[in-house]
Amino acid sequence: MVPTESVESVVLGIADIDDALLLSDEARWNQTAADWAVFMTHGECYGVRADGRLLSSAAILPFSGGFGWISMVLVTADYRRRGLASQLMNRCIDALRARGCASLLDATPEGALVYRQLGFRSQCGMSRWRGMGLHSSARLSQIGPEPDRAAIFAADADAFGGDRRFLVEDFLDRPGSRVIGDARNFIVLRAGRNATQIGPLVAEDGGRAQALLETALANISGAVILDVLDAGACLQPVLVKQGFAAFRTFERMVLDRENLPGLPSKLMVAAGPEFG
Repeated sequence: MVPTESVESVVLGIADIDDALLLSDEARWNQTAADWAVFMTHGECYGVRADGRLLSSAAILPFSGGFGWISMVLVTADYRRRGLASQLMNRCIDALRARGCASLLDATPEGALVYRQLGFRSQCGMSRWRGMGLHSSARLSQIGPEPDRAAIFAADADAFGGDRRFLVEDFLDRPGSRVIGDARNFIVLRAGRNATQIGPLVAEDGGRAQALLETALANISGAVILDVLDAGACLQPVLVKQGFAAFRTFERMVLDRENLPGLPSKLMVAAGPEFG
């Protein structure tokens, strides 16, 4: 930064979504304006501006259960390695601690090296897969009625370890979103910025999880992205058979608690590295 720049730390709100999308689009992430709005409405989103330009961001999303997610840690290309990400990460950790919450996040291998220095510990892995849906048209075929939402929210809270009804309900209320399955085994599909995002997928066993994924893929056209946790290793043969490939890995990490909340064996596909 040059001395003439006016640099300020800010809290981002709905009016800042267009600027925030510039950061996530630059990184080629899959977040939409609706995703950014979740953080600004149900959590907090921090940023650094210089002469009005948004240079970096980071967000927290607290959940019941005594923990929250840290995500959307972004820095525009020409301002990287100047300490902006570290500054915002510390702000996120402090904000969650002030709420009595542990911090969780999904880190790239490079990010994990930095986060370990802050005290984060890896708990499981996650791989991002990309491929194409198998449906021949842009319209989803009939796949049965939507399962009872209250039961879906309860099953998700059981697997995830915290009530995130506000998040799953937000997903389901978006145009084109679907949930497939039943009260205890389900998969959510929603539109992303660049591809349909699959997740979360909650299932009691691998057989049910594979059946849900196969049904979902048969009812999607176009590009698809999903984030498969270690518990969802059973899904990899289905993905490989359908021509998907893993192209990025993450580590699910915790700070200020000993292990992952909930029942990780049931949470097979994440809602995304930004949402857990």
